[in-house]
Amino acid sequence: MPQRRNAIIGMIVLMIAINVGCYFLPIDYTFLGNYAIAGVFGVTAIATATIIVPVPYIPVVMHIAQQYHDLYDLVLVALAAGFGSVVGEISGYVVGRSGRQAFESTCFSRWVAAQMTHPVRAFVALFALAAPPNPLFDVAGMAAGAFGVPFWVFASAVFCGRFVRMLGIVIISAWYGSASVIF
Repeated sequence: MPQRRNAIIGMIVLMIAINVGCYFLPIDYTFLGNYAIAGVFGVTAIATATIIVPVPYIPVVMHIAQQYHDLYDLVLVALAAGFGSVVGEISGYVVGRSGRQAFESTCFSRWVAAQMTHPVRAFVALFALAAPPNPLFDVAGMAAGAFGVPFWVFASAVFCGRFVRMLGIVIISAWYGSASVIF
C-alpha cells in the first residue's frame, strides 16, 4: 500500500507541476479575440474527456480570464468552462454505462458506488467530487454511469460543481492578473 500511496502523491505533484509550468508558458491568448470564451469551452471539453492522461486546462482558463475586466465576462468564462467540463465528463459516464466492471474496486470506488444508489446522495457526491480539482472524479463519473444515475442528475451535479470550481479559478486569476476588476 505505501507504494500505491506514493504513486498517487507523485501523480498529484506531477499534475500540479504541469499546470503551474503551463501557466508560465509565454503564450499570447489575445489572438483568440472574440472566440476566447468558445476556446475555454473547447479546451475544457477536450481536457476533461481524457480519462487516463491529465491535460492541463486550468492555466488556459486562468489566462483567458485575465483578459476580462468585468464580472459579467468572468461569469461567462466560468459558465463556458463549466459546460465544457460537463461535455468532457460524459466520456466517463458513458464508459460506466458500458458495465460496472469498467473501474477497479477500491475503498473509494465502493464508497462512490454506494452513493450512486440514491439520486440525492449521487448529486451531492458528484457535486462534492466535481468542485475541487482532483483526478478522482473519473471514478465517480464511471460509477454514475454504471449504477444508472439519471443523466440529468449527473450533468447538473457536474455542472454545478465545475461552475463553482471555474468561478473560483476565474475570480482568483482575474484578481491576480489585474487589480482593476470591477465587482
